[in-house]
Amino acid sequence: MQYRNLKKEEMKEAKKLQSIVYFMKYDEDKPADNPDIEKIRWKFARGAFTDKGKLAAVLDIIPFKSFLDGRIIGSGGISGVATLLEHRRTGAIKTLLIKAYEEMNENGVAMSYLYPFSHEYYRKYGYSQGSYGDTITMDISQLTDTKSGGFTKQYFPGDNFDDLKYVYDKFARKYNCCIAREDWRWKSLFSGDPYKTNERVFIRYNPKGKPIAYIKFKSKEIEMYTFDMNVIEAAWIGNEGILGLKAIINGYKGDLRKIKLEVPAGFPIELLVKEPWGLDIRRHHTGMNRIISAERTLGIIKKPKDSGKAVISLIDEHAPWNTGNWLVEWEKGQSQVLRTDKEADLICTAPSFSQLVTGYMPMNYMQLNTDVEINGNKNTLEKLFIKKPCFIWDRF
Repeated sequence: MQYRNLKKEEMKEAKKLQSIVYFMKYDEDKPADNPDIEKIRWKFARGAFTDKGKLAAVLDIIPFKSFLDGRIIGSGGISGVATLLEHRRTGAIKTLLIKAYEEMNENGVAMSYLYPFSHEYYRKYGYSQGSYGDTITMDISQLTDTKSGGFTKQYFPGDNFDDLKYVYDKFARKYNCCIAREDWRWKSLFSGDPYKTNERVFIRYNPKGKPIAYIKFKSKEIEMYTFDMNVIEAAWIGNEGILGLKAIINGYKGDLRKIKLEVPAGFPIELLVKEPWGLDIRRHHTGMNRIISAERTLGIIKKPKDSGKAVISLIDEHAPWNTGNWLVEWEKGQSQVLRTDKEADLICTAPSFSQLVTGYMPMNYMQLNTDVEINGNKNTLEKLFIKKPCFIWDRF
């Protein structure tokens, strides 16, 4: 097969291929949901072609950026992965993924994220569970009254989204893997006409007029004159923002019955309700992460306050530039990452390495994985690879 970037005129075939694989309808005449993105989507698409020039498999590499320990890094989003039935098990997707890793690495990208049809399948290619949230379902009437001052304002497409960005950036910076949104992403997510899409966006401000929270949701009709609130995303700044978010939701106590809201693990919902017995809380896994550059990410992650060093031996079958022994040293706020021949303190494969770097799982738990081996320096490793909050709102 031939592997290359798609041409603009080949996007029609790519969409038709994906519609067949994903059991979706494809209507060439139907207006695009995000026309600005559709105009340039061909730039993201990579395809596998048969010797006769037929498109057999495709994927997109979306040029996202994300947060890692408060730093913004390149984080390619893998999306639209699809192979026609007659070309499956030919290695087409495997080769497309490997070429995507090579391209991202050459472009300075440090991580990659995707939403899998199967965790087991993508774990073979170095991805591992990247984050999760708690999906809360409850009666809106169970929220306690809000004492916070301030006011709420509805956001409409065309409004300046600086206030949304301000709240989101403060929120997202705390979570590894969370997308650091650029303007093109904001336009694609917040340009829907509320009168046509049933999507509503509200921003909460404190008494000084500072934005502290926002919520984007749809209403779902349960029966005549009875609706629920399904939250698409929300963000807030500190405790003041949590109270501000509650104030927005409380405004719908007389209109809506239940609310379904996903929040990062550890959200203090029990402090905001009258009766915890009425809470339905379920864990929602939200995709998989992969380290594209071990050297870059090891250099970026926060180091312990006291000086130290550790040698990590990484086995990465599909990104061979990561494979080898890496010496990580840090002292007085400075650190360096070098290849080394020194004996490894830690040996692991790419999936476990990703979870250690992002802090999805701390070192003491990762020892439960059969692909993780500690040969020494255990105390230092447990200080270096600690539990950190991971969360992502963006779906792609």
